Amino acid sequence: MTTVRSALGAALLVNAVPHGVSGVQGRPFPSPFADPPGVGMSSPRVNVAWSAANAIAGALLLRRGIRSRSEAVAAAAGAVAMAVVISYHFGDVMSGGRGLSGLSAPRSGPPRALVKATEPIAMALAGRPGVPLWALIHHRGRKSGADYATPVAVVPTVDPAVVLIGLPWGPKTNWARNVVAAGTADLTSKGAELRVVEPRIVEPGEAAAVAKPFFRFVVKRMPAAIVLRRTTG
Repeated sequence: MTTVRSALGAALLVNAVPHGVSGVQGRPFPSPFADPPGVGMSSPRVNVAWSAANAIAGALLLRRGIRSRSEAVAAAAGAVAMAVVISYHFGDVMSGGRGLSGLSAPRSGPPRALVKATEPIAMALAGRPGVPLWALIHHRGRKSGADYATPVAVVPTVDPAVVLIGLPWGPKTNWARNVVAAGTADLTSKGAELRVVEPRIVEPGEAAAVAKPFFRFVVKRMPAAIVLRRTTG
């Protein structure tokens, strides 16, 4: 939980920056309180308040400082990930798009620009010792037969034998379909190699039931998830 707090605290501090800068410059800027949320423009005053709320929450989460290597890596990952996401979102919104709001359709898949921006970071950190949540899943193309390694976010579960991975792009996510077709996959997580079997793509409600309470709100908002089981051998 300390690594999760470090990642979330750093992410909130980064999110405070664009809202605060726009607010003190007296410029309207998108915020969650606009219509539509995150896409419409809010007043400078609202953005200053939202920036302050993010900064205070981030500071409270990081009030004990960074005390270990894993916490430092988590904070760096959280900050970089948030910077990449908001740069994509606000850049798209300012050019007339809908940003992340335009990605809600499960069939759309992840946008190429966002994938290209985040892939080097994810590949560099996923599966490394001391890096929480991010892992690499190794799978084989169900049609091509080629071997792939895909960065994924593993959601902590109430049962240590169960592995839960959210599918923010929906049940037709290509790597997940590969794993289901094969019936097994290898997972590199925190420097360890795991074999996972019995993959099932499940609805948000079933996924939230096996996730730890802290993560259930996020899992419920995803269109689907994949559940696997660690082998004992």
